Amino acid sequence: MKIIYVMDPICGWCYGNIDNTVRLFEDFKEQVEFEVLPGGMWSGANTRIQSTAMMNYFLKHDASITHHTGVLFGSAYLDFIKNRHDVVLDSEIPSKAIVTVSMIAPNQIMPFVVEVLKARFLHGKDYNLDSTYTEILAKLQINENQFLNFFKTNEFKQMTQDVFKKAASYARSYPTMLAEKDDQLYLLEQGYLPYEELKARVVSLLK
Repeated sequence: MKIIYVMDPICGWCYGNIDNTVRLFEDFKEQVEFEVLPGGMWSGANTRIQSTAMMNYFLKHDASITHHTGVLFGSAYLDFIKNRHDVVLDSEIPSKAIVTVSMIAPNQIMPFVVEVLKARFLHGKDYNLDSTYTEILAKLQINENQFLNFFKTNEFKQMTQDVFKKAASYARSYPTMLAEKDDQLYLLEQGYLPYEELKARVVSLLK
């Protein structure tokens, strides 16, 4: 069985779902394969600037996310969105990092995704900077040179676009968790679900 996680690195609800993501991976990593498909929510023509209007949008939705999931947004993140209104919000860059790690260190993909989400929403890091990813690579002991050799190529840029298309074939809202078993797809979670309910759905499918 495979669990497919459709997400976007700039999606606050994906950060809100971070505890479920971590627990699901830890509970089932020995039993199922995990595939992460970033969806490119804000990429290409949908790229945004972290303006005052965007800040207000984030703050409104972040309050709702905290209310429903209990996750806390970091003070560094709040400072980042309040004081850096020049930052380009482009999902392609962190998504390309995720696609790269899925190729060079597939067993580390879920921990890497979690750290990418925490980089922005907890630590207030800029996804446009290579250092945001190299810090995570060092923490997870993933080879930095190998990562950068792929991450910078047009081949991986195109591969990321292909992943966006694949993600869209599964879901257009984030986060979405699906299970694939015997050529059938099963919806595990869309948005937020209490972890015990999510876990029970996976256990049921594994029987």
